[in-house]
Amino acid sequence: MNYLPERSALTGDCTVRDEAMDFGGIRASEGVNSIHAYPAMFHPRLVRQLIESYSQRGDYVLDPFMGSGVSAVEASVSDRNYVGFDINPLAILIAKVRTTPIKKEILMNMLLRIIRQYDKITPNPPVFPNINFWFSKERILSISKIITSIENIGNDDVQRFYKITLSETIRAVSQTKPNEFKLVRRKNPCNFETLELFSTKSMKNIKSLDDYYAINRIYHRPNIQLVNTLTDDIPLEDNSISLLITSPPYGDSQTTVAYGQFSRLSLQWLNLPHDADKKSLGCKPIAINNDVTSQTLYSVVNIISKQDSKRAMHVFSFYYDLFQCVKKLVPKIKIDGYIVFVVGNRTVKGTQLPTDVICAEMFESLGFNRIETRVRLIGNKRMPHENSPTNIIGEKAPTMKYEYIVVCKRIK
Repeated sequence: MNYLPERSALTGDCTVRDEAMDFGGIRASEGVNSIHAYPAMFHPRLVRQLIESYSQRGDYVLDPFMGSGVSAVEASVSDRNYVGFDINPLAILIAKVRTTPIKKEILMNMLLRIIRQYDKITPNPPVFPNINFWFSKERILSISKIITSIENIGNDDVQRFYKITLSETIRAVSQTKPNEFKLVRRKNPCNFETLELFSTKSMKNIKSLDDYYAINRIYHRPNIQLVNTLTDDIPLEDNSISLLITSPPYGDSQTTVAYGQFSRLSLQWLNLPHDADKKSLGCKPIAINNDVTSQTLYSVVNIISKQDSKRAMHVFSFYYDLFQCVKKLVPKIKIDGYIVFVVGNRTVKGTQLPTDVICAEMFESLGFNRIETRVRLIGNKRMPHENSPTNIIGEKAPTMKYEYIVVCKRIK
């Protein structure tokens, strides 16, 4: 096993560095996955390899933190039945668009119709907080015209396709800083006309969808649902899932990826719930207790607590919520079925959180054996090489470089 600088000494013998899983030089956002950016996407080649290694054709695959549906695409073209959950309505829309083949002619005709109607529409702009801060008056009017046309589309699949394309356009023409997941106001506005940019993005997405499904067949239409695995009932039968594969958040949304902020403006325009960050893992602080079956977690929380007890409680709250989700999901997995968690080990207060070890300990307490942990270089997720965790000028710390693929098999 190669030594990894960010690695905890708590790792067991079955952790190995696997360079074949890096997929260097291959973009995650290729093909149909180029439709609408989304934070911290799975690498599709990695997902395909894991699905083929730990499930069979016709099996049921579950992703309870589905995001934009990379696992949905890969399961559907690999002849697996698929169920995916997420708390973010924008993620649900993106996943459904990526996994729904639509004839190119239908989409092209609808785009022409939207363009022709544009100058004839009397817009009815929405009202939501800070709309004038993020959008100019001209942008508000132009987006309103396009969304009016989209809402009049009678075909649900086609309507979703153009809602997602409009969402991409909304992000581009807003005053938000490009390539930022959080809402940060930018200095220089977008110079493209709204309709022109919407048309360009529509053509790109039409081509991506058409090209992908010209060479890949959807065997099973995926079952994609807006479900909060922390608070909702899990709409699955017990012992029905052969493989649970997912990449849960690296931590709470305040200090890691703010999925809710990333989606908020689009969801406000589409009149959909935009409170994902308020429902995410660790969003509500929980006093440190003995209810999580991971001694490693308590070891690192104790170290952090000596520096900052409040921060330690936030760290614990995230893993506590994650454990509650796992406990609800385990009964859905068949005996001899697999859990595959792809996680990152972030650093808090100078202490690395060995999430892979913590998760393995959770799974083992719930009737699983850890088969192996594979380690891959993160090359496809946008993140800085350094950050400033202490907020002290000049003090920097390296961000995560590796992902840990934890593979466990249910034995009881």
